[in-house]
Amino acid sequence: MNLSLALRKLLHLNKSGDISPEVRARLFGMVFWVVTGLTVLGDALTGSLLGSNPERFALRLVPFAILIVVWIMWKRKFIDIAAYLLIWGMWILATLVVVSEAEGASYWLVPQFLLVVMARYMLNGRAAILLGIVTTVSDFAIYQLNLFSRMPTSLQHLDSGNKALAIVISLLMLLFIFYLADNVLRESLRQSKLTEGRYRSLFEKTNDLVIQVSTDHRISNINQQGAELLGYKIEELIGKPYSEIVSPEEKQKVAENFKQLEKSGTSLFFERVLVRKDGSRCQFEFNATAIKDEQGKLQYFQGVARDLTERKRLEEQLRYSLEEMEALAMQDPLTGLLNRRAITEHAEAEWHRSARERRPMCIVLIDLDNLKDVNDSLGHPVGDQAIIELAAIIKASRRRYDWSGRWGGDEFMLVLPGANLVEANEVSERLRAQYVESPVVVGIPEQIRPHISLGVACFSGRPGEDIPLTQLISQADKALYKAKQLGKNRVELYRD
Repeated sequence: MNLSLALRKLLHLNKSGDISPEVRARLFGMVFWVVTGLTVLGDALTGSLLGSNPERFALRLVPFAILIVVWIMWKRKFIDIAAYLLIWGMWILATLVVVSEAEGASYWLVPQFLLVVMARYMLNGRAAILLGIVTTVSDFAIYQLNLFSRMPTSLQHLDSGNKALAIVISLLMLLFIFYLADNVLRESLRQSKLTEGRYRSLFEKTNDLVIQVSTDHRISNINQQGAELLGYKIEELIGKPYSEIVSPEEKQKVAENFKQLEKSGTSLFFERVLVRKDGSRCQFEFNATAIKDEQGKLQYFQGVARDLTERKRLEEQLRYSLEEMEALAMQDPLTGLLNRRAITEHAEAEWHRSARERRPMCIVLIDLDNLKDVNDSLGHPVGDQAIIELAAIIKASRRRYDWSGRWGGDEFMLVLPGANLVEANEVSERLRAQYVESPVVVGIPEQIRPHISLGVACFSGRPGEDIPLTQLISQADKALYKAKQLGKNRVELYRD
């Protein structure tokens, strides 16, 4: 391990290796009763409470008082507070005994430092380091005070004089710490296996693709669901360059994404097109992470991806359906032309454009003559065919940028952007002539044969002319009415 990193972790009291609150709660009862047993044993080996001098009497009451407070905290579920009180309280008592034996080598230094080791297992690394520093500083201070004969003589009366007690307590504490360390280790392994099992379960049973990519951008692991989504077996993908399952047009994005991941560690959700074994493509939504060790060195990349292929297909199908529904909502069902609402909207849009650009546009209203006679004599299916035939001729005759629609039962509208009155008249005459000569019309008896009357009105776009669309349509309607009055089957232009 890098020395500077190790020192940095030590100075920042690194949290790695700390036991969880759940483990502490599970082990605390055992620690409490062992410490209580050692306290009772120590009191029994140093003599009865009765008959002792006041200082020793008070000192022997302190550990039992601490144990009572710790027990109360334990029963009230304040496990962390109880653990800190237990370790620090016993450490203070051991330090007082070290002070009382300052004139000679104190055997209680061993239990004192063993409490530091116990703090590492029962509390955390920060508490153990702090307790170790305090122990070193306090023992050094005790040695210096005694060296210069500044140690209070009253504290020396606390010495029990029983050196064997410290040895016995140290041995029992050491055995118990071994046992405690073994329990903590087994509990940590159990939690680790449990976590690994949960991760493995998520890795294998999720419906998403989970993939791990090595630092050289090769697939190092993938779950079964991911392999099936791509049409491979797991062993076929292990060791395969990740770029081989990515669509060619996205390989540059993949390289940039890996570089970004190395810097930031995580990425926002992004979409990626992957190529299946059979060559088909599927679209995934990815969330990727760069996995690094404690030194910050990159270990591998991990991505979790959700298959969007079906969702995208449904979205496209829905979009198409909505477009189709919108088109149908704007379309006359019999003729396939725009319905009245739609042709009105387009006429209004073209009128605004003409007024803005100061260019002409014309409105042509078309009425199908003798339709009632056809319906009465030959039936409505023949009448419908006459309407459909007129719609087909209108479609074929109009320019690419013209608009046509069914205005009413037997009336149609033609919007001619950019056309002047002369050009609109030519279009109308050609349309009238084509309809009269169409096969459907020719097949109907002459006395009831349908034909069309057309009324044309034009907006010139010249400065000073500012008539609304409704007025322009009204002018075309007046021209149509005049055409019907003058014998039908003709084109009339509105002239002001």
